[in-house]
Amino acid sequence: MPKFHALDKVDRKILNLLQKDNQIPTRVLAEKVHISQPTCLRRIRELRESGIISAEVAMVDPFALGYGMMAFLEVSLNNQSDEHMQEFEARMAKEAEVMQCYFVSGDFDYFLVVHVIDMDAYYQFVRRVISGSGNVRHFQSRFPMKRAKFSTHVAFDEKVPELAVRVSK
Repeated sequence: MPKFHALDKVDRKILNLLQKDNQIPTRVLAEKVHISQPTCLRRIRELRESGIISAEVAMVDPFALGYGMMAFLEVSLNNQSDEHMQEFEARMAKEAEVMQCYFVSGDFDYFLVVHVIDMDAYYQFVRRVISGSGNVRHFQSRFPMKRAKFSTHVAFDEKVPELAVRVSK
């Protein structure tokens, strides 16, 4: 049975602020949400322990590092048994070029977001990972022309009194 955690207005404000800058000093964060620093630290710890805060990472711009090509792949498998799907997902999890992998509804089984240096690197990736898997029936590539928006922010409404969220831990 799923567990739920009630997020009050203060928790949601903390989450909104931390998503903008997780390096904000807790003293400043506590001031912004009008609570004491120890209370702020306790709330952040509880959000981590419940799995609501799943990671705190530095966002690196792959384009700034020379990874100038992004591709979206729609992949259909020959065999969609649970065992074969788990094997495909495990393979994708190990591939550094695969930034995201989704099992999807519709005409394809999986949607991948792949980031590589250039077209030659993409070609090598496809030959090694996609064509070489033995279970890919068909794949289709799409290449974005422009990134109009990119965000990892989950917007929390700070006005409602309480919000029940499902937690992983």
